[in-house]
Amino acid sequence: MPSVPPGSLVVVTGVNGHLGSSTALRLLQKGYKVRGTVRSLSSANYVKKEFASFGSNFELVEVPDVVAPNAFADAVHGADAVVHIASPVTMDAKKPEEQYVPAVDGSLNLMRTLAKEPSVKKLLFTGSIGSVIMTAKDPTKEVITPNDWNIATEQLANNLDDPLIGFHIYVGSKLVAEKAAWKFLEEDKPGFTMTSVLPAVSLGPIHKSITRPPRHDVSLGWLYDYIADPPRKTGASPAKITLFVHVFDVADIFVASLTSPEADGQRIIALGEKNSYAAVADILRKAYPDRKIPPTDPNEPAMGFPGAEVIQFDVSLGTKLLGGKWRSLEQMVLDGAKDLVEKEKKGWDKE
Repeated sequence: MPSVPPGSLVVVTGVNGHLGSSTALRLLQKGYKVRGTVRSLSSANYVKKEFASFGSNFELVEVPDVVAPNAFADAVHGADAVVHIASPVTMDAKKPEEQYVPAVDGSLNLMRTLAKEPSVKKLLFTGSIGSVIMTAKDPTKEVITPNDWNIATEQLANNLDDPLIGFHIYVGSKLVAEKAAWKFLEEDKPGFTMTSVLPAVSLGPIHKSITRPPRHDVSLGWLYDYIADPPRKTGASPAKITLFVHVFDVADIFVASLTSPEADGQRIIALGEKNSYAAVADILRKAYPDRKIPPTDPNEPAMGFPGAEVIQFDVSLGTKLLGGKWRSLEQMVLDGAKDLVEKEKKGWDKE
């Protein structure tokens, strides 16, 4: 099995995003060289400054349109591995094609290019834990494993009148893109291996630019809803149905997968803890007593899915790659809140 040791060149697509920048940092700290892709170099001034101390080990490449022919050719030339993270992350799409086209076609476009680049040994693909919910299993009786697949979302994403259509389209785009990637691997048999990592809601430190209060439909925005001054929520649901993971745990799984033969050809569920936003609010209330953190409210709606209250996942491979331990909900919440508060106090980032 191929190994990509420290010192190797790893491409991180979407390096100016939350997960992309965190992954780049962990790779650089472990001695890898990182080439990050962004849609425009002007949008990457923040990460360029953030990683300036790593000198020539960090570089940026512009990929304006991920579906354009040969869009990734220059970016991946001479690389040893690629961590593919770039994909639309919003929950306000109204039609599936708004996110399906860049997610699916962008991934396949990248893989076709990698197949022609003999230096590339591994592709680490970013899926979503949403791809292993709503499976054919009864979650009250069976543990969900990385071999299971969501069987409901593709149909739900076509019901444009569903009030949760944006959520279904986002999850659907990740699901369909991952399926297409595994199909390409099976049919085209390129010279690289693939590992798919399926993260839950990712919280933790922020190494990207945030020029205004984060959107309500992304993970950092959900956290900011409770820590904002004044808060953007009136209450916090006690329903223990939300799936959380520290962004560094996801990044560290990517890093470990570069040298682990066990990760090749696998799907890895990245889940640190299942809990409630009331628990998040409790953590924030203790750390920020001067802020008006919303109280627990059983009537506050919470985004869930069938079986969310009882579902259990097999996270054994991720646990092993992390050395046996996931970071706690408290750490992910406080790491993220600290950076959000700092950015808020200075009037957010200036590109």
